[in-house]
Amino acid sequence: MSPLDLYKNDFLSLVWLGLPLLLASIFEALLWKTALFNRLSYPIHVGLFGVNKKWRGLVSLPLTHLVSVWIFQMLEIGLKFNLKNIILLSSFNGILYGLLIGFIFNLSELPNSFIKRRLKISPGDESNPVFYWIDHMDSPYGVLLTLYVYFRLPLHLILNGLWMTPLLFMGSTWLRKRLGVK
Repeated sequence: MSPLDLYKNDFLSLVWLGLPLLLASIFEALLWKTALFNRLSYPIHVGLFGVNKKWRGLVSLPLTHLVSVWIFQMLEIGLKFNLKNIILLSSFNGILYGLLIGFIFNLSELPNSFIKRRLKISPGDESNPVFYWIDHMDSPYGVLLTLYVYFRLPLHLILNGLWMTPLLFMGSTWLRKRLGVK
């Protein structure tokens, strides 16, 4: 397989694995408007992570990601996806993958929030390009580490993901803002 084919396959795999997270974040925004999740809308620890890192995110994203993974797995089965060299969601235990990746995605934001609060950088500040990049690499890097260590995905996918996933996350952030769910 040529290096270009490898990059293409890794990109398509990362996009496909990331689509449930995008859908989950849209579902999550809807869940946050319910009474149940309003009760979880309080900070994990204001002193450590600021006021924006709330318990509802640690609970809601794993649940919505679980549903999203299930939807995409059903699509793969229903449409009889048989793509060579692309990692499909149906190759995972959907419950484990959905809950774990959803949890890790939000958990991975906490160290960055901790550091930014120490540096007195306000939440959501997009004026500094370095911190904008860091804000979009913390969660993907946590997921990539989990994909490598726990799910044993290939190292080339993880290495390509180091530069691809922050860009994909920036794109999904842009899309969610346009849709009014961020």
